[in-house]
Amino acid sequence: MTTQTLYKSYIIEEYQLQEEPFYVPVADEIELFEAAYKQKLPLIFKGPTGCGKTRFVEYMSYRLGLELTRVSKEEGVEDSNNGVNMPLVTIACH
Repeated sequence: MTTQTLYKSYIIEEYQLQEEPFYVPVADEIELFEAAYKQKLPLIFKGPTGCGKTRFVEYMSYRLGLELTRVSKEEGVEDSNNGVNMPLVTIACH
């Protein structure tokens, strides 16, 4: 008989930014984000490491006065997705 773990552990952080994060708009991403937020549409940000996805979400969280929730894998937990660890950052739309 083998023992198999049927759950995963995650670290969940909730925080509200106290200072405005530095962010320089590139195009109309702020207006697009605000329109999607007002319509309660989910967004997914895709891009290479370091391109500003997290910074943009932090900036929009600050701009809208909303708490930010970050979910990431707990240290020492084995990956079941071929070593790819993708953090989840959310801003509630309701």
